[in-house]
Amino acid sequence: MKLAGDSTDGVDFISSLPDAILHHIFSYITTKVAIRTSVLSKRWKHIWYETPSLSIVCYRVDPNSINKTLRSYSAPKITSFDVTMSNDVTAPEIDTWINLAVSRNAEDLSLKFRYNYRFPDTFFINSSLKQLSLNLGYSNLIPKCVVSWSSLRTLSLNRCKMSDGSFAKILSGCLLLESLTLNLCDRLYHLDLSKSLSLRRLEVYGDRWIEAPARIVAPHIHYLRLENYQRPSNLVDVSSLTEANLNLSYVLDYFTCEIVEAELLQFMVREILVKLQNVKKLTIGGIFLQILSLAELRGVTFPKFNIEALTVETRIDQSMIPGLARLLQNSPGLKRITVYIMKCNTIPDKHLDRYLKL
Repeated sequence: MKLAGDSTDGVDFISSLPDAILHHIFSYITTKVAIRTSVLSKRWKHIWYETPSLSIVCYRVDPNSINKTLRSYSAPKITSFDVTMSNDVTAPEIDTWINLAVSRNAEDLSLKFRYNYRFPDTFFINSSLKQLSLNLGYSNLIPKCVVSWSSLRTLSLNRCKMSDGSFAKILSGCLLLESLTLNLCDRLYHLDLSKSLSLRRLEVYGDRWIEAPARIVAPHIHYLRLENYQRPSNLVDVSSLTEANLNLSYVLDYFTCEIVEAELLQFMVREILVKLQNVKKLTIGGIFLQILSLAELRGVTFPKFNIEALTVETRIDQSMIPGLARLLQNSPGLKRITVYIMKCNTIPDKHLDRYLKL
């Protein structure tokens, strides 16, 4: 029995691996670590030059040294290019790395930086890109040209500022888009996805400082996730929806110790549930259940549901029982209920009690 490091006829086991396997191994580590593996084997010394996956983390590293290293990179095509940058990186350096990705027909591109950077027009015209993830540190994303990402299937936008017009321009160039994630994206008010005929998955995440899009028109999606918004969106059209995951955050009025716009929240939660009547799989969090309970205790009527699988992600408090009971009673076709007991934000009982007394 021989170990991986044993040699036969002077050739070690690692050196005998095909290039494709070595490249696959390198896809799980950063480029810096891949370069360091040169000491493991003579054959590994230059193998990273042609690996189709690049992962660059530039926090304390001199960008010039990265540029020098990339001059040795000779792979004709990039399948995955992941770049995380610090504030010290300049626009020309970012241009260089983006141009490298574009010129090598990158299929999966991930860019993360805190820099008010304007993307070159060439970035928005790319027929090779299939997956794109941008984390812009709340910088503006404003395409000045026509967008043409003709092969893009998956788009994830994180901490971006963009108007409805800019986002509509982006969508117009993504005719094959199947999955869209919007995480902490500011200034989006009307999310119209009616022309995205291939879109099947939509995830929208917020916090107490960033408002959810006021209206969502997404007639073609099958999966929807709305997470951590203080006020839910108006679901204008989600007629093809079969699975949904919903939770809310809340804002406390510290002067009156009441839930801000509690009655409006109850109305909006009911309207959301009306739009979800045909959903087969539903996942909800604790605050959503608490708002539902308030509405139930005040005699608000709810529709019947076609839910077959219900998942609850929260710790179970007494304040959630009325809403959960109503949801179960109105779901005659329910086949499975799953409860994940976990720590999460909920509305304190004293604030709920105060509201009910009023």
